[in-house]
Parts: sequence; structure tokens; C-alpha cells
Amino acid sequence: MIFENINVLSRKSDLAVIQAHEFGRVLLSKYPSININFKTKSTSGDKDLQTPLSEMPNEGVFTDDLRDDLIKKNCDIIIHSWKDLPLDVGSETEIAITLNRADERDLLFIKKNNIDKIKNERSIFILSSSPRRKYNLENFITDFLPFQIQKVHFQNIRGNILTRFKKFIESDSDGFVVAKAAIDRLLNADLKLFPEIKKTLLPKINKCYWNVVPLSVNPSSPGQGALAIEIRSNDNNLKKILLELNNKEDYENVILERGELQKYGGGCHQKIGVSFQSTHFGKIKSSKGETDKGIPFQERIIYKNSNDISSQQISLNEIFPENLSDYSFFKRNVIESCKKELTALRNKCIWISRQSALPLNQEIHSSNVIWVSGLETWKKLAERGIWVNGTSDGLGEDSDLNIETLTTNQWIKLTHLDAPPSKIRHVIATYQLEENEISLNIANKKYFYWMSSSAFKYVIDRHPNIRDKIHFCGPGNTYKEIKNILADDSKNLFIELSYNDWKNKILQAIV
Repeated sequence: MIFENINVLSRKSDLAVIQAHEFGRVLLSKYPSININFKTKSTSGDKDLQTPLSEMPNEGVFTDDLRDDLIKKNCDIIIHSWKDLPLDVGSETEIAITLNRADERDLLFIKKNNIDKIKNERSIFILSSSPRRKYNLENFITDFLPFQIQKVHFQNIRGNILTRFKKFIESDSDGFVVAKAAIDRLLNADLKLFPEIKKTLLPKINKCYWNVVPLSVNPSSPGQGALAIEIRSNDNNLKKILLELNNKEDYENVILERGELQKYGGGCHQKIGVSFQSTHFGKIKSSKGETDKGIPFQERIIYKNSNDISSQQISLNEIFPENLSDYSFFKRNVIESCKKELTALRNKCIWISRQSALPLNQEIHSSNVIWVSGLETWKKLAERGIWVNGTSDGLGEDSDLNIETLTTNQWIKLTHLDAPPSKIRHVIATYQLEENEISLNIANKKYFYWMSSSAFKYVIDRHPNIRDKIHFCGPGNTYKEIKNILADDSKNLFIELSYNDWKNKILQAIV
């Protein structure tokens, strides 16, 4: 049965209306003959702009008023931000589907004009009412921003996204945290329907430095970035139509996230973040927070990893490297001629795989976006006074960086002279590898972890008998290159998120 008319309800904010129209476009792409009537309604959470969400008496302050209209048949569908929904939505309605999920990460904005103040006072004031963000971001701000910050102060803020950004710019506060999906949707809004949003928001963003906070240190609120499409539970005909629009993978990930939150009781008051990411090698689960009893927890794993080595019996003398100090195959010699080219870079996105790829004392113009391979490189560059905009979180440069709404700059990769081809075509060779002649005692080694394909080639050229041993590496270019080298033997190649993850699992398996 195809409906002639469908009434779609959302909150009144610009973002909520944009999300409703996003659903409308997807529905009409499949069923162009349907007439959609868009309706809006204010909720109790929209009306009370003073009380922090974590202190409100019930969880459904942005959803319950809308659900009443759905139950009373004043509308057919509600479009929610899934993170706004309470864990229990009742039996009269259900979340039928979700669309393709937007970015689940948070954005941190810092005013450019406040940098000197932050440096002088060694403290920073951040606008956020979220207990999760406050808990996760305090150490991130002190460790990963290029300032010597001794104290992080959080200040509550309420209102829709545009209102909050306006309050931030007009306040004395230094920083502001917001869901990246919200900023992306506002900047990508249909200019015919929302002609002023981009003109209003972009000048405010341009007054700030920004970075995308990685899920490894700041897992999202469950469902962040995903839209929940709610219908009456007995509306089977509508559900049948909607199921053709469902993103099953994203739906499953949100259900997993909400299930994790439910273990701790749920609610906006919780200092808990949990994210499930789908990748080519499975799901990554990131969780971090503090229970109601004050017990901290943090986990980043490959969910249901079928290649979990912790269940095997392993001897310590069977692994390589046992310590990172054993992993010194190369000297990295700076190519001096690259420095002038680096200094001249303007308005580029610069990918840096390791901190040594950017020569010491090298200046990088602030118009450039800096993206790094992982947290270790981010932290080392921050210690050198360099503002880093984000990281692939150890997933490699082929992972979706998803920053097109914030910058369309050309990408350039800093790497070594003989690096293998990669997704980023424009390359500046900043150093050259010089082999160290070292003595390797690997006759009895069975389990190897590789941090680069160059190191793997170095060892396998000297010890080809290790081809049929068990090899591990991260999921990026290193994995692709080693897989190509091993060819038929690549069945013995497995992914672990980091050397430390691999080593910890090895220690669990020691006999």
C-alpha cells in the first residue's frame, strides 16, 4: 500500500526541521508520489532553557510531547535525533528505521582571539552541559591542545545549535563542544529552504580553531548522529514502506550502543559514552566513562574479534617485538630541501603519519588543516605547539575522514622518500629511511606485530622463513602492503588496533 499523504512531525529548531526534510528527501527518492506534510512542535526541553539536561526530571524532554501527538494520530511519523530518546519508548510506538548515520564525533571550537589569554592564564573555559563531555574532555584538552593548560573549567549552556554558537561567540568563554553531525547538517542544509543558516554559521566558525575529537578518547552519546524514525507500533503498512529505507548496519550499531548504556542505568546524567563503528574488518567498540559508583572504565576493542589471540597459549619468547625498544630498523634522515616547500604551504590539508615526518622546528602556517594517523603523533605535535585538527584514530588514511563541510582543501601527505602509493596522491617526501644493521634473534618467534610495511620488508628480506608465521598490524596502509607481500600466506595476517592492544592480549595468553 502506497500512502498518498504522510504527516511528519519534528521539533521546531532549524536542525530538527533540516532532519525532517532529510528524511523527506530519502522517502521521496523511493516513493515520489507521496505528499509529505511537515509539522513542528515545541517540547518541554525546548521551553526550559535554564535547567541543564542532566538535571531535568525525566529523559524524554525532547521526545515525549511529540510522541503524544503520534499516539493521538495527529501525525504519522516523528523524526528524532536518536540520542534524545529515552531507553524505554513504551509499547504504543516503535523506532521503525534509521537513515544513513552522520558523523558521531564531537567538535571542539576554540576562539582564535582567546589564544593569548589561554596561554597566559594556563586555564580554559569550555561551554558544555554534558556530563559525558566534561568527563572525557578534561584530560584531552590538557594533553592534546598546543598550550600548557593546568585547569579546565566547564560552563553550562542551553539552546539550539545556532543559539549556543551565538552565545559562545558573544561570551568570554574560550571553547565550545558540539555534535559534529549537527554542524554538518546545518552547513549542508538546502539553501532554498534555509538560505541564512550557512551565512550565519560560517563566519562564527571562521573565528575559531577546531578539532574533531576522536572516538577513542571521547566515545559519543549512544545514537549520536543517527536519526530515529518513530511510528505507531500497529502501523504495519507504513512500517513495510519504511523498512526499504533502513540502514541496517547503523540501526544495529545504535541498538548496541543503547544496550551498553542500559547496563549503567541510562540517562543524560551519566558520564558515559559508547560508540560502535563499522569497518572493513568488523565493528570497533569504544566506551569510556564513570559508573554511578564512581568507578572509571575505558575500552576500545574489535567487537567479537574472531582472531582474539588472548585465548591462545603463547610463550613470551615467541613474540616480536617483545618491547618497542627492539623495533629500531631505520634511521630517519631529514630531506633538507623539503623545509622551504613546507613553509610555503597555505590552505592545505596535511596528513602526518608520524611526528618525525614533520621536521623539528618546522613552521606550518595556521591556514592549513593538520590530520594525523593516531593519538601518539597528535600529542607529540601538540607538545611542539602545533594545532592538530583531527586523527584517523589508527584506522589509516583510507578511513573516511569526513571533514568536507569544514574544509575542501587539497590533501598533501608527509612521508618518506620511498613510501608506497596511497590514497593521498600529493606527497612531500620529508625524510629518507636509512637501514640500521641490527642482529635479530627471531628463530623461535611465531607472533609478530608490524608498525610499518617498511619494517616488515626489512625483516622478511633477511628472514624469509617467517612468511608462514602469525602476523599482526594496524588496519591502514601497513595492512594492505603486507597483505600484498604475503599473497597466499596472507591468511596468517590479522588486524589489531595498536601494538599496545596486541601486547596486552599477548600478556593474557602467556603460559
